[in-house]
Amino acid sequence: MTRTGVAPRESPARLAAARLAKTVAADAVRHNLGVLRAAGEGRRLMAVVKGDAYGLGAPAVARLLVASGVDALAVDTAAEGAELREHGIGTPILVMDVDVADTAAACARYRLMPAVATPEQVRRHGAVARRQGTPATVWLRTNVGFNRFGPREDPEFAAVLDALDEARTAVRVAGVFAHLSSSGRDHRETAEQAGTFRSRVARARAALGSPLDASLAATHGLLHPGTLRGTDWVRPGIGLYGLLQPGSRESAGPAGARLDGLRPAVSVRARVLELVTVTRPEGLGYDRSAALSPGRRLASVAIGFSRGVTGTAPAFSGLLHGRSCPMVGRPGMDCTQFDVTDVPDARPGDWMTFIGPGRTAQDAGAELGLSLYELLATLRMPVHLDDPQTL
Repeated sequence: MTRTGVAPRESPARLAAARLAKTVAADAVRHNLGVLRAAGEGRRLMAVVKGDAYGLGAPAVARLLVASGVDALAVDTAAEGAELREHGIGTPILVMDVDVADTAAACARYRLMPAVATPEQVRRHGAVARRQGTPATVWLRTNVGFNRFGPREDPEFAAVLDALDEARTAVRVAGVFAHLSSSGRDHRETAEQAGTFRSRVARARAALGSPLDASLAATHGLLHPGTLRGTDWVRPGIGLYGLLQPGSRESAGPAGARLDGLRPAVSVRARVLELVTVTRPEGLGYDRSAALSPGRRLASVAIGFSRGVTGTAPAFSGLLHGRSCPMVGRPGMDCTQFDVTDVPDARPGDWMTFIGPGRTAQDAGAELGLSLYELLATLRMPVHLDDPQTL
């Protein structure tokens, strides 16, 4: 029964999205997937959707990528992989970070491929597999200089190979992978790490007597063709959204043109809530964080430190009607003031752009002192997947 004169109930998510939103352009993601496939020169593609797809909504983004033909997905934790399974995604999923012991059974239950980097981790997944009567499928993670997970020295690597050989009836090794530490800026170091990786893969194949797959290049690794040699998979992440760390394309020299076709796929906007014209020489907000002079016009905009805008970034700005508007004072919990004195046609309800046409993610990241990875994950707000193909 509908009550006369009562508006339909709005969901909390829709109410939040009326104030601010991150938008992912599905067509741009599809286009970028094609660019990355071409750069991978025919290798299979494992799309990285860790960290809730870099803060862009892993279930929706993963469904888009699977529908667009990716061969596998990669996440950081078993919990992230389990979430994708709960959303009906059946594509192979690699769990890249070595997780806590408690999640071994969950990897088996949700048909995830965990990374293993120590003999103990091999034995852990082997024990679960024996109890359940189904072999575990894992990827061997090795360390070529990234130094977070995986054996760095040859004796440690040999010990993991021995453990895998002993557990071969319970643990199946699908492949070997590693992370590059400086592929966005250091060509020489990247080439050295790629050489070390090829050597490790050869040792693993010889020790385990099987044609293991190999994966090394992520987005920035694709700027260095040598990282592809001897590999079967590429693992792009942030490049799916058309983003590269500043200077990375230039540092790769002519090979940087391999990713010239990437298109920005992410926009971030927030609504103007109210406009105030300053009439007295007073301060702004708690502790008078900024001195105000009469005549300035301020817009209260629906973005604050609960959404990732910190008070340590006084240079942060937004774009309103094509004009740059600097932040004034410190951000509040859910709103921040911007100087719109030079935007006479500003109105409540207008959208201020922080990432989008006329203002890149690199611009916003530089002002906030964040890498692109940190930026996408830090700006916490509702995400909308804009997909004309579903309309």
